[in-house]
Amino acid sequence: MREQYEKAQQLGKPAFIDRPYFGSPAAPAQAETNASQIWGHINSGFLIGYEYSRWWKESLALRTAAVLGDWSWLNKTRVHGKDAARLMGYATIRDLSRQQVGQIVHTPMLSEQGKVAIEGLTLKLAEDEFLFTQSASYRWLDFLRQKKRFAVELEDVTPDYTCYALQGPRSTEVLEALTKETWKDLRFSRFKRISFLATETLVARQGVTGEVGYEFMMRTDTGRAHELWRKLREIGRDFGLRELGFKAQMIGHTETGIATVIRDYLPDRGTPEQLKKMMRYWMSADELAAIDWQVADHLCTPAELGWTYPLSTGDFHGKSALQDPRWRLVGLEWSSEDMAELYAAQFRDAPAAPPPDLPAGQFRVFYLKVLEGGWATGYAYSPTLRRMISLARLHPDLQPGDKVQVRWGGFSDEPACTIRATVRALPFIAQQRTKTLS
Repeated sequence: MREQYEKAQQLGKPAFIDRPYFGSPAAPAQAETNASQIWGHINSGFLIGYEYSRWWKESLALRTAAVLGDWSWLNKTRVHGKDAARLMGYATIRDLSRQQVGQIVHTPMLSEQGKVAIEGLTLKLAEDEFLFTQSASYRWLDFLRQKKRFAVELEDVTPDYTCYALQGPRSTEVLEALTKETWKDLRFSRFKRISFLATETLVARQGVTGEVGYEFMMRTDTGRAHELWRKLREIGRDFGLRELGFKAQMIGHTETGIATVIRDYLPDRGTPEQLKKMMRYWMSADELAAIDWQVADHLCTPAELGWTYPLSTGDFHGKSALQDPRWRLVGLEWSSEDMAELYAAQFRDAPAAPPPDLPAGQFRVFYLKVLEGGWATGYAYSPTLRRMISLARLHPDLQPGDKVQVRWGGFSDEPACTIRATVRALPFIAQQRTKTLS
């Protein structure tokens, strides 16, 4: 895994020649059930199963039973050394001074302009050792390390660990059946170490779906990580578990009101010109040519993305530039009548605004203007709600229940139309992930 991963990081070299694509640690097991026979590519090399059964059945299972999804592609950076705690405290707006070993903290990090550059989870492994998980995590922490000359060592351990997400109302039952022990005393955002299949594994009570859930960070060096996926799948069948493919992963993010980088906002890493070059990976050439907004429109403060944590009282990167939010993160429920009309227009002998691509993935940019002021992002059809929904960054004066209009189309040379929508408070589906189980 490490050899393939390191080759795949050579982004300047030609894909398929010098730069490989490879399966995740679960790939041998996933190949047995990936009925789509399609593999989604993500994050410099990783391939993951696209659709195991049908995407809407996978999405429904998240809310009624359990799902097993693969986030192993997320970058994982180990931070250790005498200044490890100082670096992590400087990196984020959160106060980490009271973080305990075995605790996980969501850690938004700012650019010098006070906008979100990166956000992810920070696991405290020991007093002088942390693990930060998010795409580009190594590069960002290395940038901050050099800026302040912190005495720390950074190690990209992405290929060394899985990140399997077991999520849903029956996920604890699946975990207990797997390990033959109780897990109801593990609180949200805590983890513990176990040995499973003779392999070190961190089990964290965590997840971005809003449901009670767990993440498995199993070491890959024993070559048994695919066996863990297979065992979870087999045991989970008795509880209604389905494997969650890449196609359906983002529906849960939107339902639970969690803003996701690229899908809902742009990361403030680099100049506007550099970001525009990066957008070539997220938009086609004709879509790039048709955009009528500026990169700065989608660089956001933490509060604009719904992260209204108390700020650290210490010095953190970007603190002096942090500004009051322009927008407030809310939900939009799109008019079912307008959506039905949009689809009906596809079957008439006349030009029409384009049909939505359902579901829409994380790494496609669709920032849609809300005529009353703001942006709709991360649209999704929710099989649970039987509605088209999206997140939105809107003017603070707009309140739940207010009516707005979303401009749909105009991505290149096709027509556009407007879709009526109603402002909704987030989350769309009540979050259960922090509830006490014991």
